[in-house]
Amino acid sequence: MQITRKIWLSAGAVAVAAVAIGASGGNNHLVTTAKAAENVENFPGKTGALDVPFAKALHKVLDGEGGEGGIGFTTSGPVFTSPALTSAQLAMALPGNTIRKDQAVAIYFGEDGMVDGWKREWDKADMSKCPTALGDNHEIEDGECWTSAVYPLKGKYTIKNGQVCMPAYSGHPEDGEACYYISFVTKFVMIGDGTKTYGSGKDFVPGKNLDVFLKKEEH
Repeated sequence: MQITRKIWLSAGAVAVAAVAIGASGGNNHLVTTAKAAENVENFPGKTGALDVPFAKALHKVLDGEGGEGGIGFTTSGPVFTSPALTSAQLAMALPGNTIRKDQAVAIYFGEDGMVDGWKREWDKADMSKCPTALGDNHEIEDGECWTSAVYPLKGKYTIKNGQVCMPAYSGHPEDGEACYYISFVTKFVMIGDGTKTYGSGKDFVPGKNLDVFLKKEEH
């Protein structure tokens, strides 16, 4: 299945604090150094300067706002550059929240050091497999039927060297574990491994939200 909404990313990361998910007293706990907790770096503002407190940037992304004249870019032309989050920023942002895209992927990062979620892969199918225009596991796009298979994403995650290491994004157990950079680009999240970018921009939402379609809060 082709995804038409595209965002690209040029990312790099510098690790400034050792962060890990470990076991303590039989339970998994997020372990951060005092230095990491006290020195979460600022985030790029609309001029490219690191002048936005990361807690403020995180709040805006979780609210689906981001933006604000280019927040997240250190350079805004002729090359647009968005740095990957540091270890300290990842440790502040990920636990208790979900990276997701409707019908594509959902990854919840538990405060217990475990990920829970799913990854969906799409293939063309006979039109008989698409009884409606859109369903949990099927979609008609440009007159063609696409159906999907869903793979679970479950296991431990660690944060180190500016990356989150977790069960492979593919959801295939045989792919083992892999480490990924994460970047906030305006209001979206991008995932990359230093060689390739995984899909288009994803939503970053508070709490555990693993539904196929994002449930909007009613106001």
